[in-house]
Amino acid sequence: GVRAYAQRVKQAVMAAHDSILAARVKQTRDANRKRRPAPFVEGDLVYISTKNISIPKGLARKLSPKYIGPYRIVR
Repeated sequence: GVRAYAQRVKQAVMAAHDSILAARVKQTRDANRKRRPAPFVEGDLVYISTKNISIPKGLARKLSPKYIGPYRIVR
């Protein structure tokens, strides 16, 4: 009846939730396995990407440089 159906749906939702959690754990573990520490140390000179930096109004993004710098790493 209705109760059995509700129980089956509840079990299916719980199984899907468990699968999502297991997949998240696996993806996190796999991603962290490929990570490596930053190759920069304090005092290095680096260039900064302008991809996520807003540019002044009136300047075309495609004409502005891809990277700006060099900047010294302070901390």
